[in-house]
Amino acid sequence: MSRLLALGLAALWSLAHGDVHDLGLEDECAENETCSLSLRQLRGDPMSTLELDDWEREDDTEATMEDSNATAGPYTFYVYRAKNDQNYGDTNVNMANLAGVLWYLHSEVVGHCPRKFGVTRILRYKITMMPTPELEHTKKVFAPLCHFDSGACTGPKPVLDDYQKYGFVVGCDRPSFQHAAYSQATWYSFPGACPSKSFQQKQGCSEAGGECKPGQAWSKTCTWRKEFAGEITLDQLTHNYHFEDRCKKGFEEYNTATDRGQGTNYWHTRSNKRVCDRRMSWAQRVFQSRCGGPRLPEAPQCPYGDPKR
Repeated sequence: MSRLLALGLAALWSLAHGDVHDLGLEDECAENETCSLSLRQLRGDPMSTLELDDWEREDDTEATMEDSNATAGPYTFYVYRAKNDQNYGDTNVNMANLAGVLWYLHSEVVGHCPRKFGVTRILRYKITMMPTPELEHTKKVFAPLCHFDSGACTGPKPVLDDYQKYGFVVGCDRPSFQHAAYSQATWYSFPGACPSKSFQQKQGCSEAGGECKPGQAWSKTCTWRKEFAGEITLDQLTHNYHFEDRCKKGFEEYNTATDRGQGTNYWHTRSNKRVCDRRMSWAQRVFQSRCGGPRLPEAPQCPYGDPKR
């Protein structure tokens, strides 16, 4: 099939489904630019190499979140962390749901060459979390987000006070939907041992934390467990292989001013909810294809942050 015919069929599909104006995407590439993900892929159409369940039911996230809030914990869900090639601990850090990590990558990372902080991959963890009775008494399952920097909770100060009151519980917050239109984007904080100390200050510190030791019962000092559940690279996600070499030649993976990229169209358009939903759907497909694992419910909805701010 010629490329012209393929483009024509893609356009007819979009017209038939009323998506032309909503997508804000084109399947054309600039001269000397390499196309990667097609509109078909961003739409989440079945791929011959990815025979997966339908991830695109728009009501699925909301229904799952209602179910997860219907019963008491523990709660089990996936979280994600953008990371460079170095291997270091993922305790006393902030992580996110899939929408949250894509929000972070889109807002902070992929608009730079090299990518900010040298980010090359997304790690996935299976989290099992149990709110303490003291926290559940407030009719919440999360505390406010603790902002971790170099392993230390840098604030807000009430969070550190809450650790003494409610236990070392998981916190959350939702970033601005107006900045990047990822539905239910949420960040989490996972306090481990000595959450008030930086990595350099933790040696000799006896302060408790919330990460459970093997076999430890739920308590104010055992509120969450994590299990590594696979990783993918940004190259695998976007098909923009050898990014470092390409960006040195002037290719921009994503340009904030134009809201587009070169070498990949994966990051085109960050203010359109439907496009962001499809981008998330594709990321889920790549994780499922490369890492497997069960499909878990979403975490309980975060009560903090205003996604419309």
